[in-house]
Amino acid sequence: MTETVCYRHPGRHAGVRCQRCEKPICPDCMNSAAVGFQCPSCFNEGVKSIPKKRTALGGVARGNNQVVTITLLVLNVLVFIAVRSGSPQILRDLVLVPVLVESEPWRLITSAFTHVQIFHIFSNLFMLWMLGPQLEQMLGRLRFAVLYLVSGLGGGVAVWLISAPGGATLGASGAVLGLVGALLVISRAQGLDVTWIIGYIGVTALLSFIVPNISWEGHLGGFVTGAAIAWLYLQDTKRRRAKARR
Repeated sequence: MTETVCYRHPGRHAGVRCQRCEKPICPDCMNSAAVGFQCPSCFNEGVKSIPKKRTALGGVARGNNQVVTITLLVLNVLVFIAVRSGSPQILRDLVLVPVLVESEPWRLITSAFTHVQIFHIFSNLFMLWMLGPQLEQMLGRLRFAVLYLVSGLGGGVAVWLISAPGGATLGASGAVLGLVGALLVISRAQGLDVTWIIGYIGVTALLSFIVPNISWEGHLGGFVTGAAIAWLYLQDTKRRRAKARR
């Protein structure tokens, strides 16, 4: 009697057949399914057909809600270490100088990861840690990453367009204010108390104008960008839910 061999490994004995395609498979190709075993191809097709679990605001739900937040924290710290311990040229290449943006556009985003003073990076990363996991859980990793990065970019663009051409701006404040703006829009939409958010925005706005060397342009640009992105996410969520009810 001819021995049945695995269709993926002709040199191996096949003990069972795939429940979907009925091809013979060896133990290495056996994937436990709801009923019996499936070959790798059928199993992967089945996994792809399962609808992805969505967060409250339409993102893909993941097990760890802090991956992007921690990654952003680490990137900021690494750049801080490089700036403080490396060549002064590193800082000169990363900060946002409006007059240089047309020839060196990367400064619009690299400046959002650049800090020099310990208090500056601590205050920004403290707020990132306070707000990040909550928003990452609500939005999902990709949408949260887009929110942070585009908010930082929005702050940079505001500085480029409004502030003095030869001034130097740096820091994650624009990106962090984008998170604050997003949380305000989302919280209002969900009917939550936003008193502390309004208070934080008020204090930040006051300090932006009375304390020297604080970029109100970057703060405003990041805040408006983050709020706008959150509004777009809410509209997309409403569209998805309306489509699901049809």
